[in-house]
Amino acid sequence: MGEDTQRFQRRTVLVKRGLQLKYTAIVFASVLFTALIVGGDIYYTMVKFIQRENPALMPMALQALRMDMIKLALFMGVMFLVSIFVSHRFAGPIFRFERSAQALATGDLTHRVALRTGDDLMELQDEVNAMAASLQRLVQKDRTLVEHLSSRLDMTIRKLPDGGANLEPLKEELRSLRAELNHITRGFKV
Repeated sequence: MGEDTQRFQRRTVLVKRGLQLKYTAIVFASVLFTALIVGGDIYYTMVKFIQRENPALMPMALQALRMDMIKLALFMGVMFLVSIFVSHRFAGPIFRFERSAQALATGDLTHRVALRTGDDLMELQDEVNAMAASLQRLVQKDRTLVEHLSSRLDMTIRKLPDGGANLEPLKEELRSLRAELNHITRGFKV
């Protein structure tokens, strides 16, 4: 458990800084825009009504406006922090997928994506892991076929009679084909 826990502990909240800050900015701007539009409309309507019905209440209305602006600033701070932590829930898995894609691109078909329990994108993890397993089976099948063909080439070379000058180029060509066959799937870790 200790090793698994350490393996999945993220040291920083901003795993994918650009993505998370962009997400946070969109959430922050959306909430702020909505609060200013709706709040501004409510205060405008309320101030107009107070001015018309009871102008003596204007100082209290302005005091309430100042208090609400302070509350809005605090709320926006909380929204900023919440959006950073929410963005971490999907940025962390995306970061893991990028690392896994890099491992698979190097030919390591034994690599699997491993997200933390409760992370988002678990279905994508299962699909990517199924794809890697399928590729691993296909490459293993090809490797087995290559080994079989290489063995058949070896037998064919041994069956050719020795000493014939005309057969040496053919034997050399068959050895070259065998060497090329052996390199077909060697770049993959299965």
